Amino acid sequence: MTREGIRYRSYGWRDLEGMVELDAACFSAPFRFSRAAMRRFAEARNAWVIVAEEESELAGFCIVHCEKTVGGEIGYVVTIDVAERWRGNGIGEKMLSQGEAWVRSWNGTGMMLHVFAQNVGAVRLYERMSYSRVGVQRSFYGSGLDAVMYWKELGPGKPR
Repeated sequence: MTREGIRYRSYGWRDLEGMVELDAACFSAPFRFSRAAMRRFAEARNAWVIVAEEESELAGFCIVHCEKTVGGEIGYVVTIDVAERWRGNGIGEKMLSQGEAWVRSWNGTGMMLHVFAQNVGAVRLYERMSYSRVGVQRSFYGSGLDAVMYWKELGPGKPR
């Protein structure tokens, strides 16, 4: 598969079922969202959601939330899912870059995310995109399932 036929668009409520199914295909039980949680995250007031598709096939999606912190507003990557057959084609990178652009558009200062420490593909993506490892949250996903926290500064003049 190549990315030439991939189209990126905003989320619509009809995308929910496909997103839940893709999330279940991408992640095992402790890491996936229920239908109710996915809807809550995708349809939150502070959410930005992008869908990647080829014709009617869902290739991936990304959910980013605007979060208020003491230091200002930041983007928080809730999830980024890419169907297995589409991995390695830059889809995750493109969606995350667009999420960063959304955060910059309202003067957000950075991006934060958590990732399962053993999700090697995701860790590679974040580090390639200049995210810095800033900590570990023990048992974030359940007993013994640690999350690595990543941060990327998005201020003026920072790498895109």
